[in-house]
Amino acid sequence: MFAGLLLQPLMLALAGVAAAAPTSSARCASLWETAPKHLASLEVYVAQDYPEGTNFTEPTAIVGYNTPVPHLPAFCRFGAYVHTSNSSKTQFEVWLPTDSWNGRFAMVGNGGDAGGVNYPDMWGPIKNYGFAVASTDAGHNGTSGDGTFAISAPEVVRDFQDRAVHLTAVYSKQIIELFYSDKPSTSYWFGCSSGGKQGLRDLQQYPEDFDGTLAGAAAQWWTHLNYATYAVNAYINVLNSTGFLAPADYALIGQEVLSQCDELDGLKDGIILDPRLCKPDLSSLVCAGAKQDGCLIKEQADTMYEIWSNRTRESTGEWLFPGFEPGAEASPAFSVNGVPYGPAPDFFEYQILNKTEITTFNASRSELEDKLLPLADEIDRTNAIDGYIAPYLKRGKLLTYVGMADTLIPSGSTLWYYEHVRESLGYPEDLDNAYRMFLVPGMNHCSGGTAAYNFGGPGQRDNSLNGTSASAVFDRKHDMILALMDWVENDIAPDVIIGSKYVQNDRRLGIEFQRKLCPYPQQGVYIGGDPNSADSFECKY
Repeated sequence: MFAGLLLQPLMLALAGVAAAAPTSSARCASLWETAPKHLASLEVYVAQDYPEGTNFTEPTAIVGYNTPVPHLPAFCRFGAYVHTSNSSKTQFEVWLPTDSWNGRFAMVGNGGDAGGVNYPDMWGPIKNYGFAVASTDAGHNGTSGDGTFAISAPEVVRDFQDRAVHLTAVYSKQIIELFYSDKPSTSYWFGCSSGGKQGLRDLQQYPEDFDGTLAGAAAQWWTHLNYATYAVNAYINVLNSTGFLAPADYALIGQEVLSQCDELDGLKDGIILDPRLCKPDLSSLVCAGAKQDGCLIKEQADTMYEIWSNRTRESTGEWLFPGFEPGAEASPAFSVNGVPYGPAPDFFEYQILNKTEITTFNASRSELEDKLLPLADEIDRTNAIDGYIAPYLKRGKLLTYVGMADTLIPSGSTLWYYEHVRESLGYPEDLDNAYRMFLVPGMNHCSGGTAAYNFGGPGQRDNSLNGTSASAVFDRKHDMILALMDWVENDIAPDVIIGSKYVQNDRRLGIEFQRKLCPYPQQGVYIGGDPNSADSFECKY
């Protein structure tokens, strides 16, 4: 009886506190005033509540990421500019779930030269996992293939290199604490391509920013990648040259490569398990006479052999960058088409030569290899190739992956960085306690291809566009983000990831087949049984 009498006033008091607690809408709106008081150089442009089920479209002209984002949970959208210098500012947004926050923070990356808040990639982390998720425009508004943002703008370039990512991470955590009155328990980075590079650059420069990093197909060696991307199109597969390879020629070569190398692993499944073991012979495709459909002339075969070869300095033979692996040629997305991808020529034109107006980059091979590339290596700060990452690995976990049929960044680049880290750290036997790499046979750049490429990687979405995860089962065995979270928070390292290939890349149509993806140097080897089942594969050295 006495206990009940004592509890009554307490219950009434708690009810009063609950009634007085501000709504999520009020807490969100209050960020207009509270955020600038706590964070320097901040210019807020939005602090708005959105109801559950919102189909979000950014009304302003963010050219890099203007794809609609459907079926969102209830969230507070906070956006601001950070003035990073007298001539630059970076935009960022953090989306804060109002009813479904998992207590954690995640940040997603960009692609290529793209500038803009990456709304499409913020979708998965907030909807599927409950993260408070952030993204930055990296200091500018532009598409992935446009590097003109750098014209006469060195401070904007600094934002692009690493400043925007770091400041967004720091500021977003503060916004989260202001909104929830609680700090995030853990922080994660998710990015592929340039997004992978951003994540690696940040952990090398600011190891305290994130506890877990998921970096796919990372463009970490930015200077040499841009060199190789330009060189392979300007000096090897030269447009209108005798040896030029058109899409129809690539399709022909792709079929031949598959016929020679598909069954090297004992299974004919349209996937080359390890293209490093594939040494194609194109002599059977060479025409007996003049060029015609269904065959190549010798000069075209030589072009393909060159594309598969490593990029080397012509004057010395020094290795500069890996070549493409056999197996990606048949993809329509294959980037060796005689036209260098925009970031490559723009990088040398506007960030190395410092041209002050839009021009067309043109350099001889010797000029590029012997003058411009060494200069780029000396002055550029975009590279993320520091192999000594012990400060990060002492507290965080790094998970990388790459498609072995990558059509834009050769898979050997990811392999090179892994070995570079091993060497820089003195070949530690326990490296896999904090750093693991997964190779995905048959996958193109970040996703796509003939592979079982749906495993919850950054930006992976199935064609049904229903806002669900690209992983077939929402658990740590099928979803790389959940695997990373379990590793960071419970010290359970990912020993296998099961990737899925959907019928017509649509989850609603069912699973076509699954494969086991294994931590390097293991591979998912076929051991017999149904080739469409992951149970028929085993991770082996």
